[in-house]
Amino acid sequence: MSDEDKNAKAYQQLGRLKSTLREREARLDELERRLAALEASTAVQFGRLVAGAARDPKRGKRLPRELYRLWRKRSAPVSAAARAAAAGGVQPDRVERPEDRLLVAGPSDVPIVAGVLAPGTAAALAGHAKVVALYPHDAAIALEAADVDALVVDAAAGEPGGPWAYLGVPGMYDRDLALHEIRRIAAARTLPLILWGEAPPATLAPLRWDATATTPAGLVRLLDSAPSPDRANDPAAASSAATRSPAR
Repeated sequence: MSDEDKNAKAYQQLGRLKSTLREREARLDELERRLAALEASTAVQFGRLVAGAARDPKRGKRLPRELYRLWRKRSAPVSAAARAAAAGGVQPDRVERPEDRLLVAGPSDVPIVAGVLAPGTAAALAGHAKVVALYPHDAAIALEAADVDALVVDAAAGEPGGPWAYLGVPGMYDRDLALHEIRRIAAARTLPLILWGEAPPATLAPLRWDATATTPAGLVRLLDSAPSPDRANDPAAASSAATRSPAR
């Protein structure tokens, strides 16, 4: 078994564990809300007052007054803050598996890409794809957690003025290391590696790419024709994908 296969299985296992953890956290929050509502209920408070009076005869003298106070509070309005706290649930994390999109209200109807982009490229892709921008300081963490269809690297990302400025310039090893790490993660997750733009610099052109694109429509066509992760190891699917968009 190759290292890429091992990494892919490790990421799948990580996704399953995170999904299980989210489900258990959701159940725990629901149980905590139910417990808080039960403890605040009139029935429980009534039982506590009666039980306390039975244990301590001195408290029995105050029982009628306390029961009357409890009866008057039974219809007291609940504050907006309390309602918000009671209704608050687990905030959904970034969905990490393709099938999990079906569980999210309003799933994206356009491709979702993670991008190493120049400042103006995200605007050019708007309307054609949803972009999850990656930054050098946390690109690996963001890509590991992101539910995306591909990794797109902009040929102009290294130009001055952007977060990836000087990518590929000798001496800027942190940019190269960050790019290498997210390319490794994308390969382990079987995400297509797409080089965006024309005339890529000499530092990016020799790298292995699954496809290249120069227009938003071309990028969408590539993503629509890309094989699913389940078919990534299928020789027939791989041959078909290579025919459509030869690697560089």
